[in-house]
Formats: sequence, C-alpha cells, structure tokens
Amino acid sequence: MKRMPKRVSNSIQRGSVLLESLIAILIFSLGILSLVGLLGASVKDTASSMYRTQASLLASEVIGEMWAKSQTTTNVPTLLAGYKGSGPEAWREKVAAALPGVVEGAGEDDTGSNLPVIDVDGDTVTVTIYWKAPGDTSAHQYVIATRIVGNTNS
Repeated sequence: MKRMPKRVSNSIQRGSVLLESLIAILIFSLGILSLVGLLGASVKDTASSMYRTQASLLASEVIGEMWAKSQTTTNVPTLLAGYKGSGPEAWREKVAAALPGVVEGAGEDDTGSNLPVIDVDGDTVTVTIYWKAPGDTSAHQYVIATRIVGNTNS
C-alpha cells in the first residue's frame, strides 16, 4: 500500500485553510458593507424627520400668530383674509430659509418646491408647507388645518 508523502498532505491542508480564510473575509466584508448602507439610510431618515418637524413648527407658528391676533380683534374674517395665499413676507422668508427646495415661483418645474400656501375658508385655516430635500426626486408636504373663531368671551 502506497502512502501519500507527508509534504503533499500539508499543502492540501494549507490550501483549505487559505480558502476558509478568504470566505470568512468575504462574509465579514459583506457584513461591514451592510452596516454602512444601514448607516446611510439612518442619516437620510434623520434628515427627513428634521424637515418634517421644522415644517410642523413653522405651520404651528403662523397658526398661533393668527389665533393670538384673533383674540384681540372683532373682525376675524378680515384678519384671516390677510393671511390668505402664501402668508406674511417674514414668515415666508423663514420657511424658505429653514427648508430646502422652497423657491419663489417654483413648484411645477424642476427648480424646487413652491412657497407655503395658507387657505382660508370661513373660519377654517389650512396651512400647507412644501420642501424638497437634496437628492429627493419629489417634493414633500406638511398640511395642518384648524378653526380660528376669535375671542368668544367678549
């Protein structure tokens, strides 16, 4: 019976260890790449959440301003009519500065989203704020509606 030389047996074993090591490195590399992809998605979701929160704060700010002014006036419909459209200039500038893609005169074209819209229907006020985050293909919007009836205690 012939025996294999010991030298050949060692080279086969070394080759299988090398192959196992390469497979382990491949699996480890795939895991690291998956973690990097997860981190990228997490950063994007965090930025999206920040923009939604900012839009909510800006919409609540203008509604709060309307409500506060409605408490000191007797003609609430005239007050609300003054806000109809895209809102006060200072507030529009604040929205444009806080959210990406808010551009004067934009909306249907590729230059960004349009300015916020304040719709007044009687005592119902609807505020819609648009933004388009960098890298997004479409615009996002935040809509809030409320009733402003003025001071009922006078």
